[in-house]
Amino acid sequence: MDFKLNFDFDQTYRIINHKDKLLFLGSCFSDEISSKFKYHGFNSLSNPFGTIFHPIIISKFIDECLSNKTINERIFHRNDIFLSWDASSTIYDTDKFKLKLDLNEIRRNFVNQLKAAHTLFITFGSSWGYHLEENSELVANCHKMPSNIFRKELSSIESIVSEWKKTIDLIKVINPEIQLIFTVSPVRHIKDGLIENNQSKSILIESIRQINKFSNSSYFPSYEIMIDELRDYRFYKSDLIHPSEDAIEYIWNKIQTSFFELNTIKKVKDINSLKKQIVHKYLHPDSKETIENKMKLDIKIKKFKEENPEIIL
Repeated sequence: MDFKLNFDFDQTYRIINHKDKLLFLGSCFSDEISSKFKYHGFNSLSNPFGTIFHPIIISKFIDECLSNKTINERIFHRNDIFLSWDASSTIYDTDKFKLKLDLNEIRRNFVNQLKAAHTLFITFGSSWGYHLEENSELVANCHKMPSNIFRKELSSIESIVSEWKKTIDLIKVINPEIQLIFTVSPVRHIKDGLIENNQSKSILIESIRQINKFSNSSYFPSYEIMIDELRDYRFYKSDLIHPSEDAIEYIWNKIQTSFFELNTIKKVKDINSLKKQIVHKYLHPDSKETIENKMKLDIKIKKFKEENPEIIL
């Protein structure tokens, strides 16, 4: 008897191995998956502007990075710090000029990473956007500012697709061979409301479907795996919003079987084993047996690094 529906999906992805540079942009789910890649020895960079949930803000970040135009930084002052309407609250400074320099440096570094990247993963989190009442501009983060200065609005499929058409054209100019993988975050934005969250996700899914049609990009079904294969609250954290560690691991395994060759999967298992040995707590750390085991492990790690110089252990 089957207790869940497994589903097939189009896996027309280019193979990824440890020699490839990987970029991740979008919601906190991007950070979760990027950390899995990084832990297992891949060259992975995630969300240099912090977590960004709205697809148009993600495209705006890329556009500004690749544009030669002077950027009008949307910086504002809150209490004793300066923040940007285009970045998360993790990007801040007590000096406005220093924050501008930091934002420009992040953009420059991202362009260099993008030029060399094999794959860019983009995770759309929500199509609910928050616009400043004073000028109707969309923001990346509300930064705990008063709700009355924003207008909440559901972005249209047309607006999202239009923005990403321009963005993908820009990306292809500097890196025509890059692999673009879109996914929808399985994190539920309950603050918007449960019904509203489903409305939002449906817009994101259809937007990506249309983007895939003209861009030669692909779709990885993180959202569908979560709600169809793992359709139980035990696969969520205690907040009932974010996927649990088991759910993240399950999706990570799906990524491995979709993107990795058998040799890369073996290396991932070897790295996992080595890292478990590295953090192992010995009952008798000063014993002769423990010292010998540590020496053997050091030799094993050295040999592994020599045989796999592309792996960041």
